[in-house]
Amino acid sequence: MALGAALALAAAVVLQSRGVRALGDAHLGPAGLVRRLVREPVWLGGMALAGGSGLLHAGALRKGTLVEVEAIMVTSLLFALAFGSWLTHQRVSPRDWIAAALVAGGLVAFLAFADPHGDDYSVPGVRWVVLAVVVAGAVGGLIALALRTAHANVRAAAWGTAAAVLLGTSAVLLKVVAVRLEDGPGAVLSSPSLYAMLACELVAIFCQQFAFRSGDFAAAIAPFVGANPLVAGAIGIALFDERFHRTPTDLVGAVIGLALIAVGITSLATSPLVAAGSGEAAPGG
Repeated sequence: MALGAALALAAAVVLQSRGVRALGDAHLGPAGLVRRLVREPVWLGGMALAGGSGLLHAGALRKGTLVEVEAIMVTSLLFALAFGSWLTHQRVSPRDWIAAALVAGGLVAFLAFADPHGDDYSVPGVRWVVLAVVVAGAVGGLIALALRTAHANVRAAAWGTAAAVLLGTSAVLLKVVAVRLEDGPGAVLSSPSLYAMLACELVAIFCQQFAFRSGDFAAAIAPFVGANPLVAGAIGIALFDERFHRTPTDLVGAVIGLALIAVGITSLATSPLVAAGSGEAAPGG
């Protein structure tokens, strides 16, 4: 289910980016951007796929730990590469194959050596308050940076990172909602986590679209894909007491796996093929 969620997310991001870039360079505020986007069938298709990704994501979180599910979600860039190849009818370059292998191999190494585990999801209210303050401060600072900087790619990265922080937090809240499903729909509808999650998702959608409009696709997507699971994993460890194997060999193997994933994500995010699939100019074009 996590791989299915990553596949749907990759398709959603590609379609959303293509829909946003179809609007051209016209200056649009939040309200104007929404009015234009809801008339773009490609963008609406991306939103529908994002919803499907969310459902699969919730199903995965009901069965697995937050850390392992979010780690698997980084494979969305592998699927984005495949979509880029399909949409542009171009072959995957040796560099991209190597980057894809680094992400896949790093993910396998991380999950095998770290073996995330833990199931204590009863969190004191004070921890949620602290989390809310930290997330609001981080997102506020990133949005302020995006609004003030004159550099397009810094602006795109700031918007993308803000979206990643919000979606990483949303994944944590989704885990709580998924666990509450065992108590029935009433328990979910009465849970503050559900409404906090929806608020995070809504603001993240705006941040993500502004990231696509601000600069290169690579600048927008690299922090989005990379920071999202890191934020969710860090919160999972802090709030839910999720833990890893702690032998020196396991720790070294897990760190090497994370390093391989980071290198692979950075390379894939700057791939001309991924950029072309997102609606940017094709390689060499």
